[in-house]
Amino acid sequence: MQTLATRFGEITIQDEDVFHFPKGIPSFENRKRYVFVRPEDHAPFEYLQSIDDGDLAFILVDPFLFFPQYTFELSDQALAELGQPAEDSLLIRVIVSIRGELRDATANLVAPVVINTRDRQGQQVILASSEYAVHHRLFQAPLNSAGKG
Repeated sequence: MQTLATRFGEITIQDEDVFHFPKGIPSFENRKRYVFVRPEDHAPFEYLQSIDDGDLAFILVDPFLFFPQYTFELSDQALAELGQPAEDSLLIRVIVSIRGELRDATANLVAPVVINTRDRQGQQVILASSEYAVHHRLFQAPLNSAGKG
């Protein structure tokens, strides 16, 4: 199948590349089919491109690359909605917001995107109680000449 993506132009998608988000993503509940786009020159960033809306793509990153201590538990309900995946079938990503410069990018650690790679089901899970922020700085602020951030 072919789809037109604003950022990437025409892309060819195989059925086995499609991930289904039965509930959509908050604020985009009507867009339920997505594909990963991973331009090599954008690593470690990747995109979750909507097949239903060529203008809609989320910038994602593996949170453990930037926040090695990141941890959370999925609720029984979230696991059930994802088809009770085995732990080795889970892919965890977080949505990145870039407003202005890349150095100011933030990651939404409160609502990770969780994907069951076996069943190709996905969901953005909003963590009920979290010590993390919706806009957690992806890159630590550089120290100024006085040694303060």
